[in-house]
Amino acid sequence: MNEVPKATIGQSGKYLTYSLLLREGIPCTESKNGIDLLVSMKKPVRQFGLLVVSNLRPKKVGGQGKMALDWWVPKNTTADVIACVDLSTLRVWLFSIEEFKNLAQQKTSSKYHLYMYTEKMVALRGEKTFKFDYEFESFRLENKVYRGIFDRKGPKRKYTRKKAAAKISAKTKDKRVNAGKAKAKGKAGTKKAIKAKPKAKAAAKRARKPKKK
Repeated sequence: MNEVPKATIGQSGKYLTYSLLLREGIPCTESKNGIDLLVSMKKPVRQFGLLVVSNLRPKKVGGQGKMALDWWVPKNTTADVIACVDLSTLRVWLFSIEEFKNLAQQKTSSKYHLYMYTEKMVALRGEKTFKFDYEFESFRLENKVYRGIFDRKGPKRKYTRKKAAAKISAKTKDKRVNAGKAKAKGKAGTKKAIKAKPKAKAAAKRARKPKKK
């Protein structure tokens, strides 16, 4: 089996989340600058930035332990909602940034780490709750949408859409093309003028010669 690149896993997770949101009637578009998807709601107008983190499949904890899913999210993310994806089962969980912070079992100086065991026979240490995937059913995308994760008031900041950026780049491209055409026309006119100069000089010489009687 070929190894799937991380970038491909990330793209797959993003588009799975995108399609599931559209299926639930949630309008969204691609975004950038650390935000993968932008949910834009109306009445009242509000926006939510989503960061999508993806797993291809569960893997053994520490390389030899029980099977689990896990996701890392930077503490400085500007996202309002975190989408955690398991591509092997086509499942997506949605967490508000505050929920993700509170549920993350591990925290480093720069990241939050959330994991879920996909096997039930695990000897747990410390906290006994929110360690297994079945405990997070209420956070599944369809359940969170039903419970109104996007009904609350959105943040005041504005996000950048990829489509808007694409339009700007297209306009810039058109300007460059038009400028290039104008430059080419200018060069063509100059060449014609250069070619016309010898003819004009010859005509002037003929005009200066005295006519034979």
